[in-house]
Amino acid sequence: MAATPIRFSTCRSRLPAETAAIGRAGLAGGFAQPIDAETLRDAIQRVLPETDLGELDTIKLLPGMVGAAADTLHKVWRTGIDLSARAASHPRLAAMATLEEVVLAVLPPAMLRPVDLASQAIDRLQHAHALFGEIHIQGISELSPCWRDLLFGLAKAVPVRWHAGPRAVPEWLDGSPVEIVRTAPTAPQIESVSAANGYHEAIEALRWARELIASGTAKPSEIAIAAAAPAAYDDEFMALRADANIDLHFVHSIRVVTTRDGQTAAALADIMVRGVSQPHLRRLATLLAGKGLFKALPDGWQRVLPPDAPL
Repeated sequence: MAATPIRFSTCRSRLPAETAAIGRAGLAGGFAQPIDAETLRDAIQRVLPETDLGELDTIKLLPGMVGAAADTLHKVWRTGIDLSARAASHPRLAAMATLEEVVLAVLPPAMLRPVDLASQAIDRLQHAHALFGEIHIQGISELSPCWRDLLFGLAKAVPVRWHAGPRAVPEWLDGSPVEIVRTAPTAPQIESVSAANGYHEAIEALRWARELIASGTAKPSEIAIAAAAPAAYDDEFMALRADANIDLHFVHSIRVVTTRDGQTAAALADIMVRGVSQPHLRRLATLLAGKGLFKALPDGWQRVLPPDAPL
C-alpha cells in the first residue's frame, strides 16, 4: 500500500497538540490512543474520594476539583513534566503525582499520556515512511513540548513541512530538519454596509456570501460570518438560511427549540405540564401536518374551527 500524505491542522473541538496525538497514535501502536477529556474526568471522579492527596486532601471533594485536576494533568502531560521525579520538591507536586498514579491505574490500557505516545512512536520511527509519506503541519503556531522530539525524528524519516504562512515560527524549530514554508501576509479588502437593524444585517451578510459563492471567489467552507455577539443574530439567520438556500453552521451551536423537532418536543412538554388547550392543538397539528391522526383532517380545518369551540 502506498503511503499517503497526512496533514495536521487545528480544529474547533481539539487543541493542536491533541490533534497531532491522534495522527501519531498510529505510529505508537495500532490500539494506542490519547487520553480524552471525558474519560480522564470520569477516572478522576472515581478515584478522588478514596485517594489521600496530602496537601490537597481537604479540597478534593469540593465542586470544580475534578475539572481543575483534569486541566492540570493535561497541561502537565503536554509540557512533558515528570511529576513522580519532582514529587519530593513540593507537597502539591507530590499530591498531583499521587493523583496521576491512581488515575493512570484505572484508565484503559490503550489510553496513554502524550509523552508515552511520543516515546513509543519514536521507537517505531522506521515505520513512519510506510504510514505517513509526507507530513504537513498547517494552521498552528506552536506545538506542545511533549511532541517536539518526535517531530524532529519524523522529519529525519519523512518530509515534514511546517506551513507558517505569515505567522512567526517558534524558535525551537531553528536548525531543525523541519522544512518551513512561509507566505507573504495578505491585505483583505474592507467594505462597509449600513443596515437599519439586525435582520437587515443578516440579509446583507447572506447576500455577500452568495456573491462570493456564485462568482467562484470562495468556497462555502471558506466563508465566515462573524459578530461580537453572534447569538443575537441567531433568529434572523435561522429564518433567512432556508430562503437563501445556504446551509449555515453555527460555531456556538443553535437552540434545540429553533428546529422543527425541537418545537414539537417543546409543544408536547408544554401539553404534559399545562394540559391541552385549543391553541396547543392547533400548534401541534401544524407541526405534525399530514402525519398520524391528523392525516384524516381536511386542509384548513384550523381556520374553520371557531376559537371557542370545545375540544
